[in-house]
Amino acid sequence: MKALDDLLVKCGLISGEVPTTEELAWLKESRERVGMVIRARWGILAILAGYAVYAYFFFRHATADALRVTPLHQAVAVGAFLFAVAYNAWYQYTYRWFSRIRQLNQAQLLFDLVFVTVLVHFSGGAVSWFWAMYMILTLEAALIMEKPSDTYAIALACVLAFGGLLTFEYYALIPPVPMPFENNALQNNFSYEMIKWAWVSIVNLCVAFVGVHMMDTVRRREAELRELVTKDALTSFYNRRYFFHRLNSEIQRAKRYERTLSLLILDVDDFKRFNDTYGHLEGDALLKGLADVIRGIIRRSDAKPSYEVDIACRYGGEEFAVILPEAAQVQGGEAAERLRASIEARGASIVAERIRRRIETTPLEGKTVTVSIGVASYPEHGEDVDSMIRAADEAMYKAKRAGKNRVAISGNE
Repeated sequence: MKALDDLLVKCGLISGEVPTTEELAWLKESRERVGMVIRARWGILAILAGYAVYAYFFFRHATADALRVTPLHQAVAVGAFLFAVAYNAWYQYTYRWFSRIRQLNQAQLLFDLVFVTVLVHFSGGAVSWFWAMYMILTLEAALIMEKPSDTYAIALACVLAFGGLLTFEYYALIPPVPMPFENNALQNNFSYEMIKWAWVSIVNLCVAFVGVHMMDTVRRREAELRELVTKDALTSFYNRRYFFHRLNSEIQRAKRYERTLSLLILDVDDFKRFNDTYGHLEGDALLKGLADVIRGIIRRSDAKPSYEVDIACRYGGEEFAVILPEAAQVQGGEAAERLRASIEARGASIVAERIRRRIETTPLEGKTVTVSIGVASYPEHGEDVDSMIRAADEAMYKAKRAGKNRVAISGNE
């Protein structure tokens, strides 16, 4: 797999930088949308092929305007169909190789725009029925492009392409192609061409507006559902199910790109005693405060869209897990020590002033909130999910047995 990555980097098909797991997930999602558009294009080509058979049947009828169908019409129709088949087959074969999906989509849409404009020209220009293909192109842009501005840009490009084609045909810079069943004199009627261009423009921009708002709603609901499925309601950290999925993904990424990985498992010391003393609601407030402390320490990227570099999860009741991508054993130990020290120093003031005062005045040992943290690193302490968790968990219990409120690294005394 690494040899294939190196080959693709040399060919310029993917970036040489090691992507994060978040970026790999976005890349996968973008590729899935591109694949969906490619499959939809196969469906459109099948429908157009069916229409060609249907039209051929009626052109054989005595009332058809068959004499105006020239070899040029037939050659362009067959050639365009075969070209579209070959072009879509090439995209289906190669789109998984590309990492710069946005640039690929932009190139694909511009190529489609040229193709549709050529098809409109050879099917009558101003009197062509195929101007509706511009709307399909705009919907395609709304589906695969993340930014609304990209969709509006494609819609505007369609408007300009159609207007440019009509201008070239009107001034005979390119000869208009006559079509059966049509008043071909309209190809040289300025008023008709302006009205037709305005109508195509308005319809296409309306489709862009509807497509952008439709996809914005879909993506927003997708994000909400994703958060409901992956986030813990109390702490807003990732839940246990997502933790296992993400840890496995990070381990596979570390194997593929020969990177390091550390795992921290944190347990609140004497949490049962805290709950028995203050009640479960205060215990929940404490956990939320601890989550805020952890969230303030872990690495994150503020680039848009923002994402966490380190992945904090609620592993169990009072247990948290933090995945540290590309952090070796020593780095993981240092991060764990900073985290432990911050929680110990700030104590219950994180959750609320009243909780802090009650902790100070209650004869609870230490009168502070402390945690024990176990650290395990890939590949020293484990090369799969189970072994990594087992190593970090055992290190955490070793910290408990050594007196709590400390960091223990797997395998170290």
